[in-house]
Amino acid sequence: MSDLSALLGVNFSLLGTNLHAAYEKNGADGYAVLLIPSEQTADNSVNIGQVIEDIKKIVKGVNKDASTDNMQKDLENSMSALSTDSGNKFDLNSIIVKLQMAYLYISKKGDTDTVVEYAFRLDIITEGLIPEAIASLVDVQNISISVWSTNRKKVLDKMALVTISDYLGEKSAEPQITGA
Repeated sequence: MSDLSALLGVNFSLLGTNLHAAYEKNGADGYAVLLIPSEQTADNSVNIGQVIEDIKKIVKGVNKDASTDNMQKDLENSMSALSTDSGNKFDLNSIIVKLQMAYLYISKKGDTDTVVEYAFRLDIITEGLIPEAIASLVDVQNISISVWSTNRKKVLDKMALVTISDYLGEKSAEPQITGA
């Protein structure tokens, strides 16, 4: 008799982004999870206020007695430097987050052989947040953040993940340690 194998596909959304994942069961002690990078539509975004509300719901779901009352206020206070020249209060809903692509691979075979790889690409839309006094000098429309721990060429190419050295066609420089 052979070991059980099974495959489960899941479509879900995270930060307003539609994602596709698969869970595969291989035998008695092995499994794999794959979050597949896929192209996204232009309107897949959430504002920071929505993210905070979702986090509050998750925290309350895990621990109904947890205090989340100051979460939004604390973030607004820390972001007060981004308020407009006219003295308007900073609005968290003016920061938009877009999860452009995500990749996650977890493979477990036996008790000790586990592989975890990931890659995420986020865009934070900041257009109009810079105070008018300096906006003529510098105005940041968005900030792109990419984080990854994989070397799989297909994933790196699909998600357009490159380092500056990759872009310039150079070998990455080894960090130099000076002084002792």
